[in-house]
Amino acid sequence: MQIVEYTFGEFLITTDKSKLDITAIHDFLSKDSGWSDNIPLEKVKVSIDNSLNFGLFHGENKLVLLELYPIFLLLPI
Repeated sequence: MQIVEYTFGEFLITTDKSKLDITAIHDFLSKDSGWSDNIPLEKVKVSIDNSLNFGLFHGENKLVLLELYPIFLLLPI
């Protein structure tokens, strides 16, 4: 999939998964989110690998991660 990036002043929105701090994302999800406590790191990695991700950055700081799941993952089989 093609990487898309948009810059707005000091902010960057990107679909580049290599810019995501997976360890920090896992730490937040497994300890602070409340809905995915103790989620395994491998499950977070698989989720990111199989989703369209948007990262919002201010300088080098990640502010937001948004994951869009493919529709086939949501349909009952």
